[in-house]
Amino acid sequence: MEKIMNKEEVAREKTEAAKKKHEASIRYLYFSRYLMIRYVVTIFLFSNLMWFIISAYYGSRVGIFAALIMGIYSAVASFEQLSKMHNRKRDIPITRIYLYVQLVFNIILGILLFTSIKKEIFPFIINQDTMYFMLGFLLIGIFLCLLCEYRVHQIIKNQDRYYKVIETFKQHQQ
Repeated sequence: MEKIMNKEEVAREKTEAAKKKHEASIRYLYFSRYLMIRYVVTIFLFSNLMWFIISAYYGSRVGIFAALIMGIYSAVASFEQLSKMHNRKRDIPITRIYLYVQLVFNIILGILLFTSIKKEIFPFIINQDTMYFMLGFLLIGIFLCLLCEYRVHQIIKNQDRYYKVIETFKQHQQ
């Protein structure tokens, strides 16, 4: 009789372990919906950090201040991304605002590249080639902000491909 109970207990424990594993997989799938956005925010964080370091080296107060503000804001958005592991709310308001601010900031910086203020903001721009490289870098940032906003919009509307995978995975519990 004890062998039967042990087999039943083992079977129940296996079922519970499989259920926990399934729930953890679903949690990771929800977290993965924001993967691209996390990478882009991290790219902006390190870009702003690099701009801060270079501006500090050149002693550009305007560059230091602007890079520091944007770097701190991107760090806050990064922390919001980490909260998605335990939070299934679809919207990420801090990150969305950050992406809009970064978008506008990049547009303004792109315009300022063609003014005399560029030396105060980007003291490392020494020739036209460097200026156009910086413009390209800012345009890539604008594109990434728009791409992330589109991605967040898809997630909020449950139109992303991860949502379909999650729903299928939920129905087929192992």
